[in-house]
Amino acid sequence: MGLEQWYDNKALFELIQELKEQIASLKIDMQQTQTMIRDYNGLRERIDRCEQSMAEASGSKSGGKDTWGYIVGGIGLLMALISYAVR
Repeated sequence: MGLEQWYDNKALFELIQELKEQIASLKIDMQQTQTMIRDYNGLRERIDRCEQSMAEASGSKSGGKDTWGYIVGGIGLLMALISYAVR
């Protein structure tokens, strides 16, 4: 029993050509996936920046509300003291 050749040269050439086509297709798919990931990461960064600026804006508004609360409270305390002094 000698070594038998599994494929002839023509069959091997066809298999190699088919593999080349599959690899080319995979490269295209990988490039598209890479582009989609890059776009997603860019979108994620934009959303993070928007959330941060929204948090900063709401922080300044709540700070303004806190300041306004202290002012109204101070005026109320002042009015209570004046009312108490008048009696």
